[in-house]
Amino acid sequence: FLNKHTVHIIAFLSVRLKALMEEWIIPCNVKYYDVEKAFATITKLDWKQSNKNMQIGDIIYIYVSKPYSEIRFKCKITKVLLDSIEIDDSDFVIDGSNYEKYPTHMELTLLEKYDNKYPMSLLREYGICGNIQSPRKVPSELKSLFKK
Repeated sequence: FLNKHTVHIIAFLSVRLKALMEEWIIPCNVKYYDVEKAFATITKLDWKQSNKNMQIGDIIYIYVSKPYSEIRFKCKITKVLLDSIEIDDSDFVIDGSNYEKYPTHMELTLLEKYDNKYPMSLLREYGICGNIQSPRKVPSELKSLFKK
């Protein structure tokens, strides 16, 4: 059983770990993968991990390309650096040629789905420059918007 001192240490460490967590935006091109149908069917996906700095517990926002052009999903990383895909989502793959031989994957667990909440026009007002074509850390201005 935990004493009061141990509980305080655990609470302190929990706060410190949250401070170390990163938030990322990753792109999804609907010409290659139907992320909408995937998350309507299952709540966990294996995704290519092109940035080795992504860690378990990090938050991932998925930016979905045209016709959406917005952040549509918030996920949490639950596994990293997977050598092979563990979740069969082949029903949602439209063209997997860019990803079939990708060396590392991560598991994402869906936390929230957004509809017309974070369009590109709003993202630009909060620090997003250029097109989202690769993983990037969430700018501090955008983090404040996500917390509202």
